[in-house]
Amino acid sequence: MGEALRLLRIFNGYKSAELADMLEISQSYVSELENNKKQPTIEVLDKYAKVFGMKKSTLFLFAESLEIEKEKQDQKQRMAYAGMKLLKILEKVGGLENE
Repeated sequence: MGEALRLLRIFNGYKSAELADMLEISQSYVSELENNKKQPTIEVLDKYAKVFGMKKSTLFLFAESLEIEKEKQDQKQRMAYAGMKLLKILEKVGGLENE
């Protein structure tokens, strides 16, 4: 959820202090939310939804879609690492000498 809240803030051109004032919460709490150190309450999510002019369910869907993309990216990174490792092994045993 933190990444979704951070991206919404940035996309809408707000500095964290400015958004904190609009949400009536502290700037440090905004930072903790955006860095996933704390999870927002339903009341805080209601405030975010109001400030950004969207339904609370849209916030959840946005956060969920970001998490799915992150998982896909993590999987791609693991596959790339495994591929590089395999190439190094093949290189050591001489399988790529003429490539």
